[in-house]
Amino acid sequence: MNKQYLLLCSALLLGCGIMVSCSGNQAQFEMPMTKYETKVLQPEPKTYNMTFPASTCGITEIKVYPQVEGIVTKKNYVPGTIVQKGQTLFVIDPTEYQLSVQSAEADLKVAKANLETTRLQYESNQKLFEKRIISDYVLNTSLNEYNSAQASVSQAQAQLNIARTNLGYCTVTAPVTGYIAGNEYNVGDMVSRAMYLCTVSDISKVKANFSITETQLLSIVMEYHLTTGKNGMEGPNGSLVSEVLPKVKLKLKDGSTYKQDGQITVIGALVNQTTGTAACEAEFDNPEGVLRSGLSANIIIPLTIDSVLSVPQTAAVRLQDQMMFYRVKTDGTVEGIICKEVYPSNDGTEYYILEGLNAGDEVVTNGAGKLTNGQKIR
Repeated sequence: MNKQYLLLCSALLLGCGIMVSCSGNQAQFEMPMTKYETKVLQPEPKTYNMTFPASTCGITEIKVYPQVEGIVTKKNYVPGTIVQKGQTLFVIDPTEYQLSVQSAEADLKVAKANLETTRLQYESNQKLFEKRIISDYVLNTSLNEYNSAQASVSQAQAQLNIARTNLGYCTVTAPVTGYIAGNEYNVGDMVSRAMYLCTVSDISKVKANFSITETQLLSIVMEYHLTTGKNGMEGPNGSLVSEVLPKVKLKLKDGSTYKQDGQITVIGALVNQTTGTAACEAEFDNPEGVLRSGLSANIIIPLTIDSVLSVPQTAAVRLQDQMMFYRVKTDGTVEGIICKEVYPSNDGTEYYILEGLNAGDEVVTNGAGKLTNGQKIR
């Protein structure tokens, strides 16, 4: 009896130990759920800088081609220097064209002499016809010869003009004042009309070419009430976009900002279906010649929008060149949303989202880097 009692007590104690052990393990592995800060997105008025890659070129860039064929006998420029409008760049051997001018001058003299002869003959025949000495057939024949001689003079004069023009083309001059680039041909080389010689770039003003996305284009159009006119996008009442849009800045490759503000002069009205972007241009005065053609830079446009979604920068998870934000679903789980149209605030504390998230969405603002898709946070 005592032995059975002891066995029963041992079993009860063992069972209690197991229950206590299980209870202890449960308490050990059930960690409290991490609390994540969130924000419900609501549209707010914001001003931020939109940045776009750009390339520069002179306000006027002219590629120079020869107008005649021949051997280069003189080259009168150093690539990368400034040339003046009308300055001689190349001289093509003029010998052949000088001979053409001399030949055309001689032909013109012959034509003029023949004209004078036929004139005299016609005037003489007129007098004879009035005296009934010759027939009207003879008179009309002399008139035709006189008219033909006049045409020959005109033709000879035209040939002389062509010859003189070609001779003039032997001297290739700068079409504008600007920097010259290109060093394809030298003295002794044979050139013809199809051969590119050099480029003269007027950089007293410089254009910066850049592209904006369809979403950005719509934002700018709506913000500044742009419309499509005969000459592309224009402001209210037909005003130029340069009169409506804000001044822009140019950030150079070395990280410095060009000291003179520029002005957007062209907003593309058409969106390229392949790239999804519209071509734009900004113009900058360049009195000191700091800017050159072919520079890589960034256009910075300060844009004020009445309603934009903003989140702290801690809410973003960077995936290479994309930004992802975790949106909280109604069941308490999160889903990662990649947003393509994201821009940093000027003070570097927020991101402004133009595409991907909507007003009323709840977004995790802290600790997003530790989350995974479908994770429950509440």
